[in-house]
Amino acid sequence: MENIQNTLEAWGEKIVSALKTAIPPEKDPDQFLGNSISFSINYAGFPIVFQLQLADYYNFIDRGRKPGKFPPPDIIASWIQNKQLNVIQKSTLKKIKNRNGISTVLSQQNQLKSLAYLIGRKIARDGIPATNFYSNTINPDLFKELNNSLSAAFKQDVKSIMNYEL
Repeated sequence: MENIQNTLEAWGEKIVSALKTAIPPEKDPDQFLGNSISFSINYAGFPIVFQLQLADYYNFIDRGRKPGKFPPPDIIASWIQNKQLNVIQKSTLKKIKNRNGISTVLSQQNQLKSLAYLIGRKIARDGIPATNFYSNTINPDLFKELNNSLSAAFKQDVKSIMNYEL
C-alpha cells in the first residue's frame, strides 16, 4: 500500500502548508497556532486513521466569537501562559492599596488574572472577527481531490500486488 501511504502523506503536508498560509499574520504574530498544526496517520489495521492536530483555540480564530458573554477567564489565562506573554507591572503605574492603606504590587498570579479579565472584557465587548482560515481551506473540493488521488493510488497498489504475485 505504498501509493496510498505516499498519497496520504502528501495530502497531509499539503493541508498543513495551506492552513499555515491561510492564517492571517495579525492573528498569529508569534506563529504559535501555525506551529501547532500537524498531522498523524495510523496505518495499523483498518480503517487507516488520518488525524489533524491544531491548537485548541483555532476554532475561535476561524469562526470568531460574537460580543456578549465573557470567555472563561481560566481559558484566557491558559492562553496567556501558552503564548508565554510576560505580565510585568510597570513601576510608574499607580500601586494598589490594600485594606491597611499600604501600597502593594500585584503578585504574578494576580497580574495574570487581571490581564485575563481585561482581555476577556475586550472580547465580551467587541467579539472576535472570523477569519475562516480553516473553513475555507478544509472544504468539500479538497475531499473530492483526496478521494480521486486515493482511488488512483489504490488502483496502482492493486496492480503492484497482482504483478508481484504473478
